Amino acid sequence: MKVALIGAELEENLGLRYMVSALEQAGHRARIFPFNDETELATVVRQIAAFAPHIAGLSMVFTGRAREFCRLARSLRESGFAGHLTAGGHFAALNCRQLMQDFPEFDSIALGEGEKLICELAANLSNLSDVPGFCYRDRDRTIRVNPSAGNPEELDLLPFPRRDTFHEYYGKPIASILSSRGCWRSCAFCSIDAWYRSGGGSKFRIRSVPNIVAEMSELYHGNGVRIFNFQDDNFFLPDRAKALARFTELRDSLWREGVKDIAIAVKARPDSINREAMSVLDDLGVFRVFLGVENASERELENLNRKCSRDAIENALHILNDVDVHVAYNLLMFEPDTTLEDILINLRFMERHMDNPFNFCRAEAYAATGLEKKLRRDGILVGDYFGFDYRIKDPHVEAFHKIANYAFFDRNFNDFGLHYFNMEVDFSFQLLRRFHPDLLSQELRSEVRSFIKETNIDTYRCLSRIWDMVQAIDPADQETLRNAMGGVRLRVDDGGIALRARGERILERLRRAWVEQRPERADTTPVNREISLLGGGYPYFGRESLANAGADPVGPGFFGGGTPIPYAEFRRRLAEQK
Repeated sequence: MKVALIGAELEENLGLRYMVSALEQAGHRARIFPFNDETELATVVRQIAAFAPHIAGLSMVFTGRAREFCRLARSLRESGFAGHLTAGGHFAALNCRQLMQDFPEFDSIALGEGEKLICELAANLSNLSDVPGFCYRDRDRTIRVNPSAGNPEELDLLPFPRRDTFHEYYGKPIASILSSRGCWRSCAFCSIDAWYRSGGGSKFRIRSVPNIVAEMSELYHGNGVRIFNFQDDNFFLPDRAKALARFTELRDSLWREGVKDIAIAVKARPDSINREAMSVLDDLGVFRVFLGVENASERELENLNRKCSRDAIENALHILNDVDVHVAYNLLMFEPDTTLEDILINLRFMERHMDNPFNFCRAEAYAATGLEKKLRRDGILVGDYFGFDYRIKDPHVEAFHKIANYAFFDRNFNDFGLHYFNMEVDFSFQLLRRFHPDLLSQELRSEVRSFIKETNIDTYRCLSRIWDMVQAIDPADQETLRNAMGGVRLRVDDGGIALRARGERILERLRRAWVEQRPERADTTPVNREISLLGGGYPYFGRESLANAGADPVGPGFFGGGTPIPYAEFRRRLAEQK
């Protein structure tokens, strides 16, 4: 049987690659079709038609792209695709009944991890009534849900994900990898936690160290991979002693297999970080840690159910900066009960931590999360499953959020936004430092560190300006609010122009340093694009957007997506308006 798997491929989509391997092991033919944005819709439809699969599976993970995948489903049917159309992933599974009701194009929705489910679907295509883990239409077109039997407990039994090509940074192939699945915490905003809970079975599972080493060794010796991007929600274990023992075994086992001189990137909670574990990971080659800071206010951490303290956050940053790795984090500065005092605490946190790239946003409400349930109980949840929304209870904080979200939209959420670019510069420097420390002068290091700090300082200044504004304005005064949004937006974008140009020069110096050592690779330019997966915001679609920015954000089109227009066009239209 032929199966087409369709999803984002900005970096390796491990979910789809695992499913390809499982299908091939079961005797089927499977192929991945990248669908990275809606401009590729017609191309994907043509590719599917040419492949003529029996099953087309859509990887619907993110709420922000859900409508695009629904339009793709409709386009596939309109093009004549008559096979079985299924979907899976966080968004699809947590909203399965609504999707099946609203979009008759779908024949089924998978409710858990895909390897076993896609094979079960292929084996029982004519009748899903006895197959666990599917929402489907029965023969009489009634929507039914077969509860999941639980995600697989033994991750070692899964075949390694199928890989054909590899991206490179500074001539070093990179591969994404998982050492565990799920998370051992239950943060209020986390759709990952909600998805794993809904799937049944254990919420957190790990692979054995020998199984991880076997995959890494195969990638290292067979494909030349030298950079391993661990996509675990948290690379650490809840028990510190067990985590240390696991990392030590991983390091020693890799060294015995001849897997040395590698670089690894991981994600971690602040309360997982300790010096003993980081010492072992430093031996292993860690160069990047994405740290789940989320908020610096103890009250907000409790509201978000983080089960983490500000002291743990401060300690983690101190340790990681001592180890001297690329550390980046995000701040969920806004949630329904945020106060001005909470914002001030986070501003003070930024003030103390200008050394590490960061981003900020609002905690969004996704289906089945603790936050969505709380908002529903409080009677302040609006929108629909394609994008829930809410207003912050304190009107001055809501005004702060509106101004900041509009003003920083490009800097925070654009694929090429300054905050992600700030991370890119540090990422590139630390990666080159891991493999070629001799190429990096102290002066170049100072340029990188200064760029990071000055980008952060510029953001801090603008947020401080907003703080001062909201003390003086009436949040109900829409004209004043719109003027503030437009004025700060201009200030943010003006400041970003010179900073972006400076960062580009630094990246070029890093590239040149590498090229001069390896002239045969002079045509290769390392690029790292970290794509924002955060939802919500006020995109700027033209001067009419600015005119309506202070109005009620709830209604048609608010979650409709779209790309912010370039800065030059923003300035031109604003000048026309004036």
